[in-house]
Amino acid sequence: MATPSLLQKARQRKMIYFGAIIALFTVSLIQREFVIKPQATRLQLRETGRGEVELTSYAVRLMLTGSRGLAVTMLWYSAMDKQKRNEWHELELLVKSITKLQPYFITPWLYQSWNISFNVAVECDRPRDKYYYISRGLELLAEGERRNRGTSDAVADPDAIVYPGNPELRHFMGFIYQLKMGSSDENKTMRCLLEMSCIDPVERNPDRFWNVNERGQKKVDMVRLAAFAQKYPRLVRRLQEQLDYTDPQRIVQFLQDHQSIPSRFVPVEKSKQSQVKESERKDPQEQFPILPPYEGHYPDPRTYDMTSESIDVFLVCRTWYEFSIKPLPPPQPEKGELIPDYDKLRYRMPKGMMVQLFRQYPSRAQVFIAEALDSEGFFDSDGWNATDWFIKKSDRPVVPDEGFVFGTDSKYHSRNAWERGNKMYRQFGIENGIYIPPADLEAMKRLAVESEKELGLPPDQMPQKINPEWRNGSLGKSFDAHIKVYYSGFYRRLTNFDAFYYQSEGESDPITVTARKKIFEVERNQKGKPPSETKLKTYDEAWQAITEACFKYPRFAAVGSMQEELYEAHQRYLAQMQLTHRELFKQTAVRSAKLFWPWPSVMEGLTRYVAVSEFENDDQEMQKVITIKNRTGPLDRIQFYDGPDAKETKEFLFSWIQGANAALNPSITSTISVPNQAYYLLTRATPFTEDSSPENWKALILPESRRITRDRMGLNRPPQ
Repeated sequence: MATPSLLQKARQRKMIYFGAIIALFTVSLIQREFVIKPQATRLQLRETGRGEVELTSYAVRLMLTGSRGLAVTMLWYSAMDKQKRNEWHELELLVKSITKLQPYFITPWLYQSWNISFNVAVECDRPRDKYYYISRGLELLAEGERRNRGTSDAVADPDAIVYPGNPELRHFMGFIYQLKMGSSDENKTMRCLLEMSCIDPVERNPDRFWNVNERGQKKVDMVRLAAFAQKYPRLVRRLQEQLDYTDPQRIVQFLQDHQSIPSRFVPVEKSKQSQVKESERKDPQEQFPILPPYEGHYPDPRTYDMTSESIDVFLVCRTWYEFSIKPLPPPQPEKGELIPDYDKLRYRMPKGMMVQLFRQYPSRAQVFIAEALDSEGFFDSDGWNATDWFIKKSDRPVVPDEGFVFGTDSKYHSRNAWERGNKMYRQFGIENGIYIPPADLEAMKRLAVESEKELGLPPDQMPQKINPEWRNGSLGKSFDAHIKVYYSGFYRRLTNFDAFYYQSEGESDPITVTARKKIFEVERNQKGKPPSETKLKTYDEAWQAITEACFKYPRFAAVGSMQEELYEAHQRYLAQMQLTHRELFKQTAVRSAKLFWPWPSVMEGLTRYVAVSEFENDDQEMQKVITIKNRTGPLDRIQFYDGPDAKETKEFLFSWIQGANAALNPSITSTISVPNQAYYLLTRATPFTEDSSPENWKALILPESRRITRDRMGLNRPPQ
């Protein structure tokens, strides 16, 4: 039996051990609260700082302990097997399980959202089924973005704790919208469905548009359809013109077939739709199309109309692209370096793309918005005049005084969209050191001459290694100027900045808008109508306007994509010319063939065919073997002087004409009576080819653009 002294010592030891445990536990709590937690917060290791926390997945990860990797591997294997078997619902469940076990590993979110939006959607035949799976892929990616959004993006306060989001997840959201709905093979249908997702199902309820006439026949109520077109002109016009739903019944049937697509609104029972004036909106995170949290100029999913701009898939793209650059560090154009120095705890950089290309996407999306409005025929306040169609399709048309004209609001004007795109590109260029105003650029080039001579650097090269001493004194200022000029040119080429910037500048001018309207009018509004002088006259007015725009904006005229697009329309115009004056062209071809007979080399150059002498006196047979494809028109004959003294010569002629006008008629002010004539100085129309043109005279449409366009249209193919 233990003695009392031993029991007392044992109790003392237990008390000491217990006190030590309490002390150590208290110290550990204090250290955890005041040392470990702040450090984990600063290093962004806490789950609450990474983004939206999901308790179920967190509990599952804790229970799996070290076997999580095995579970994820098995789930990936099962998911791929389900995809091979086309078991899409089971695949989606497995994908969600994978992302719950790996919520902070970016690759599963990116890959599986792409897998569902692209690989799964393409297996479906009907557009609405494809649209459903595209929306499911986007919803998965949006969940991943929320889980990795952090609590805030970069802020101005340098002492504030920042949890930046993931730029690649945000960017890929916009990229899927762009590829699958904006530029896919079925983009016309997909864009209609996306706009319908933003419309209250009560407004697009097909039952609202049906009516029964006196003979008991079910007809479309054209008055209500006109009211719907007034509010959603782009949707109705896409259906009517691009998808060729020329019958109102087909338009209403389209609304019927796609009534249950993913949308922003809570579904209403069909029996109650007639009693509901406005559907309830879903929570912003559950709406489709999915948008980032509202910030200033973003579309606001909390409101009914969402935005004051025209609803378009590229608007959604632009919003996500703008949201994706928020976690990026501020640009440093003054350094002109490929990868700027930045605080890796405050900012995130994209891993798969150069940062300047990444920052360009919002501006590019705005240009897509403008191009989409152009392609749909919304240029300015003239809007869409559908009066003829509504009168033709109505049993008893009631025509308003102003007719059925839709889409006249400024949000549908492509010119405004082009102006905004030009401003965004200019701002992007200035902020990233890509665009330097011409006067400043010339000053920098002069300043850079000293370092280029001292260091033996060509203007278009950078040394492999930079000596820190080069940054000191006057040589340092000169070398910094060389760096800025070099990287400005490098980024301009990399981002194709000049093409987009100068295209948006030229397209935003009313002259170019007029030209685009004329071409659209003759190729869309008069589509299917027989060749006529009216078509040719409209084309001629377009060429006159586009020529004026090209000389007003020379850099716009040099954009290759613009040249090819215009020259393709120009070739269609020449084809219309031949069809309109068919007999005249036939007679001219036969006379030309007889004139050059029997010289095969000349005939081959003229028609790319060698004529057969036995048909020499048979005009009908000769017409069969003669096909003149090498046709030229107004744009081919325009040349301009581009010599070293072009600017000075033009200014001299301009001032001389001003003086002559004032001398001949003192009542005329010292300007040209028709100001636009100033653009045509040092230009000419000539039938000569490039080989015979005088020195320093260039064609308005470059030979390379003509060749590419003619190849694409099959006009340069040799005879079979």
